[in-house]
Amino acid sequence: MKMTYHAFLPQHTAGTHRVFAVVDHGAGETVEALATFPTAERADTIADLLNLLTAGHPPELTRDRLLAALEAEPGPVRASVTSMLDAIRPSRYLLAVQLQRRATAGIASFPVNGCPAGGCGTCTTCGGGCLDCPACDSGECETCIAPVITPRTARLLYVAAELLSDQLSGIMGDLDMWGFPPFVKQLSPVTLAQFRTAFLALATDLAHGVEPHPRTNAEEIALHLMTDRANVELETGVFDDELERLPESAADYDWEGILESLFQDNDYAGLLAYRGKLPAKEVVSLFERFDNMPARPYATTA
Repeated sequence: MKMTYHAFLPQHTAGTHRVFAVVDHGAGETVEALATFPTAERADTIADLLNLLTAGHPPELTRDRLLAALEAEPGPVRASVTSMLDAIRPSRYLLAVQLQRRATAGIASFPVNGCPAGGCGTCTTCGGGCLDCPACDSGECETCIAPVITPRTARLLYVAAELLSDQLSGIMGDLDMWGFPPFVKQLSPVTLAQFRTAFLALATDLAHGVEPHPRTNAEEIALHLMTDRANVELETGVFDDELERLPESAADYDWEGILESLFQDNDYAGLLAYRGKLPAKEVVSLFERFDNMPARPYATTA
């Protein structure tokens, strides 16, 4: 009989920390205890990694992180969790995709450094993520390549995508206040909805722990606007408490690095200042996927 794992949820009481599986053995969903952990943090970590696998997060990376996290657990716990890994079948229809904690875990899974596992031989701070590393700051180290997207960077970009997509859905209103290109106000409601999807697609990448590589000109414009808005939110300090809960990196908030690394080119830049109504062919081309970019393997979620 086919078995489907829908999600994994931690439960915490005063003295017990467990992970439960929402599973369907063929007769409907049930909740089953999977394992007990000594701390809430360890239970949360295992649940989050299992949800990432279930939601379609890159399987090799996530599985390796899960197995590494399980090394601290006793044999029976490791056996209980690893015995069901092969039964996990990612699907966009599963509960794990909708969990807010899954999106948070995806954002937290971005790397904080590009150091080899055993250190690089040049730096003295690889173990600390190259924070305050003179060799990395000066460019002397050619081994520890800084990541483009870090957990804190990803969180602010995700916030920016949510805020900007809300404006396009008409929830808050004045597009001029949010830095949208002038041509956006001339778009039809249908095209505005398409443009909003560009922000949601990039946010979905971030929630999956995947670098948000734009696949269309609309997504390039969207990511450019997201970096601008993310920097505004960083300067206001509204999200400082959330950011403090994520790992710190020497590569945090490198907005220019994102524009240089993740974009096909800067052909889209001319549209940022375009006034008036775009020609119909130009509107269509905004949403044409680049030839060298595959379709996303997961659904865009609003």
